[in-house]
Amino acid sequence: MGTAGFVILHYGDRETTDACVRSVLKMKDQERIRIIIVDNDIEKTEDERRKLKEAYRDNSRITVLKVRSGGGFSQANNLGYRFAREKLQASFIIVLNNDIEFTQEDFVGRMERSFRENPCHVLGPDVVRAGTGEHQNPLDTRIRTAEEAAYTVRMNRMALRLYPVAWPVILRKLKKEEEKLRRKKTGGGFCREVQKDIVPFGACLIFTPEFVKREELAFDPETQFFYEEYILAYRCRKKGYHTVFDPSLKVLHESGAATVKTFRSEKKRLKFMLERTAEAAQIYHTMITGG
Repeated sequence: MGTAGFVILHYGDRETTDACVRSVLKMKDQERIRIIIVDNDIEKTEDERRKLKEAYRDNSRITVLKVRSGGGFSQANNLGYRFAREKLQASFIIVLNNDIEFTQEDFVGRMERSFRENPCHVLGPDVVRAGTGEHQNPLDTRIRTAEEAAYTVRMNRMALRLYPVAWPVILRKLKKEEEKLRRKKTGGGFCREVQKDIVPFGACLIFTPEFVKREELAFDPETQFFYEEYILAYRCRKKGYHTVFDPSLKVLHESGAATVKTFRSEKKRLKFMLERTAEAAQIYHTMITGG
C-alpha cells in the first residue's frame, strides 16, 4: 500500500533513539519503510548533533532532520511529517517518541489491515508502559471542555506561583494522581476492544492515508509540549475525521526516558511540566472558544 514513514522525535538520549530505530529495522516490509529522525536537541553542540547524523549515514532509508530553533513537540514532529508527506510521498506516517519500541515484526501489515477494517484518519496502537504494564492508550474517551481547559490553566499557574516553596507538595500530589490513573489502566480489561472517536495517546500516532492526503501538518496549532492529543482530537471532530484505537497493534513505551535523563532534577522537570501544560491548555481553550 505504499511507503510507511516512521517519524522519530529524538531528544536527549542517543541510546533511547538507537533502540527505537533498531526495533523498526527488525520489521518485515523493509523495502516500504523509511525512517525520519527529527533531531530536537537544540541545546546540544553542533558537534554532538553531527554525530547523531553520522551514526545513520550508511543507511539510505534513514534521514536525520535538524530542528534549528523552537524545539517544541508539535513543531519538531511537523517537520518530520512534512518531509514524509512531501519528499517521501508516504501513505502512512507514524509519529512517535524515541522511547517507543516496536515488538511486532509484522506491524506494517497489521496497521494496513486495521485501516481496512476500521477506516479512520488517526489510528492509535496499544501503548504499554514498560515495567508497569499500564495501557496508556486511549488517553481519554472524550475531548476536554472549555471549562476543564480553563481549570487546568488556573491550577498550573497557581502551582507555578507556589512552586518556589511548595514544589515537594505539588510533586507528591501529581505522583499520587498519576498512580491512581496507572492502577486504573493496568490490566487487560481497559484495552481489549477497538474504540472509535477517542483521544489517542501522543507517544505513538498513526496518520492514515485519509489524513495524510488532506492535511499538510500533523499538529495545528503548534504547542511546545502537552495537550497535543486534545488539540488533534478536537481538530478531527471539527473536520468530521475519525480516530480509532486498535489493541491488535502493540508498542512498548519507556515513558519519558529521554526527558527524565535530560531533567536530572525532579524540581526542574516539575517546573517545565507546569509551564508547558499551562501554555498548551490556554492554546486549546482559545481554539475551542474562538478567543
